[in-house]
Amino acid sequence: MLEQLRRREQAADEDLVFFAMPYGRKTMPDGYEQNFDVLYRDYFAEAVKLMGLKPDRADKIPGTTESPLQAAWDGIDRAGVVVVDLSATSTSVAMELGWAMCLHKRLVVLHYEGAEVPTNIQGQIRAITYRCDMSGLPEMSRAIRAAIEEVRKPGSPEMDLRPRTGLRDVDAVAEVVWATADRIFVRDVQNELRTGEMRRTDVNYGDTVPEDMAKRYHQGSKISGTFVTDENGTRFSQRYGQVNPWPRLQAEYARGQVTTARVSDLNRGGCFVELASGGKSRIPTHQANAAGLLLGSEVQVRVLHVDPVRQRIDVALAHHAVASAAPPSMDAYPRTGERLAATVRTVVAEHGFVLVELDGYPGMAKPALLHVSEMAAATRDGVEAGSVVHGERVFVEVIEVRPSRRDPGLLDVRVREVDSGVGKTADPAEPVVAESAA
Repeated sequence: MLEQLRRREQAADEDLVFFAMPYGRKTMPDGYEQNFDVLYRDYFAEAVKLMGLKPDRADKIPGTTESPLQAAWDGIDRAGVVVVDLSATSTSVAMELGWAMCLHKRLVVLHYEGAEVPTNIQGQIRAITYRCDMSGLPEMSRAIRAAIEEVRKPGSPEMDLRPRTGLRDVDAVAEVVWATADRIFVRDVQNELRTGEMRRTDVNYGDTVPEDMAKRYHQGSKISGTFVTDENGTRFSQRYGQVNPWPRLQAEYARGQVTTARVSDLNRGGCFVELASGGKSRIPTHQANAAGLLLGSEVQVRVLHVDPVRQRIDVALAHHAVASAAPPSMDAYPRTGERLAATVRTVVAEHGFVLVELDGYPGMAKPALLHVSEMAAATRDGVEAGSVVHGERVFVEVIEVRPSRRDPGLLDVRVREVDSGVGKTADPAEPVVAESAA
């Protein structure tokens, strides 16, 4: 059997139901003599055929020249569902049950009423109890069909069809089926019966943990990771087999420390860098632009904050952080509640915001942020559709002005979109004239 384990290569047949059961006539606990060959032919096999599935057992495999145990092993190995009948004491049936459990097969277990079930599986497996009388046999057939239908559904570990490598944990590319703020549900693109949840605690150690999972992982998108099965069920993880680097990174980078970083990516989201001792971060776009950074550039950055929970390191250009240490002039910034026109400078649709330049405040070192939750419906739809671009004009109200955590010495400004008061088709750059009181 060890050699069999090493050379299993064929894919399991999801429509094959293999029966591990006694053969011939056996005396039941109540004295009734049951012919298990007839039971298989007239009830077990027929129940499976009514479902459009294929029944099989070791002595029914056509043309086999293998020993009974080898034939049973191959049948269990190939099957999508294994049905085990423990009605009569049988060493071979007990072995077949063990093989099916070892291979993490989807199991249906049944036994004749009053039969002795092995003590080492009592309480672990929900078994179907049946009788062989006029009412018991049809009831048993219905129970078998219902149990097979149940275990063929995705969602719980005992229903999860493992690949025939015998592994509990499977690397895969998964498709996002649905997403909420704190978790996503995914399905293996190669085997739709293999499913699992991924929570924030399973996000790749190299990625920032999102506050809202649904904003990063959209329905239908594909992600790589591992389906991990344990006593709590099956989950999808991007961390499986990885060493958590965050305790080391937190110890490595002290607040205010200056270290070397290399620009690894430049895109609409900003300037992304890899730090010398590990970890990634983002340099604010206005700093990167002012410094003329290019892909591959090496720069000195100052560590502002290390957050191991969100898996995030905040940095700023070292010379910029020092130069900006003095408090900014409040004259360069608007006041909370002020309404004014603005021009879209950067659209970051994947993160749900745009950066806008406020009319009348050219001295602001960084644009104001307009989050998708603060946009008018038309603008929000335009951002999602890609029709909102650089140069678009909007009318906004300042809702927050506060010291920047990412850029010491600067202020962050957040705004929300409002009606200009002169109609939606009006150019927000035009002055708003209040109507005279009657």
